[in-house]
Amino acid sequence: MEGKAIGREELVKMEKTKVNTPNGPADAMELEFKVKSEPWTTLELEDGATLHVKINIGKVFRLEQYDHMTGEPAYIFTSNNLVRSQVPAKLKKFQTFPKATNEDVA
Repeated sequence: MEGKAIGREELVKMEKTKVNTPNGPADAMELEFKVKSEPWTTLELEDGATLHVKINIGKVFRLEQYDHMTGEPAYIFTSNNLVRSQVPAKLKKFQTFPKATNEDVA
């Protein structure tokens, strides 16, 4: 996913919007972004399954609030998780599927 490069002057011109945060609505500006890397996290579970997980970022917002310890701006984003699994046959509910016949599909 790629957004256009933006300079500091363009950030000032961006319109404010409201976003929902755990502490309630907050003023923010939506920022364009460029994805530099999209790694998958691979988890090997004790039951023998392997999960591959990746986060997909939709929108990024910079809040008008700042971290009181570091002075850095706070960011929030929308996302969804992509999950791919590899599961041993012994864990599957249906280990084999019967082949369809012409009578089954007619």
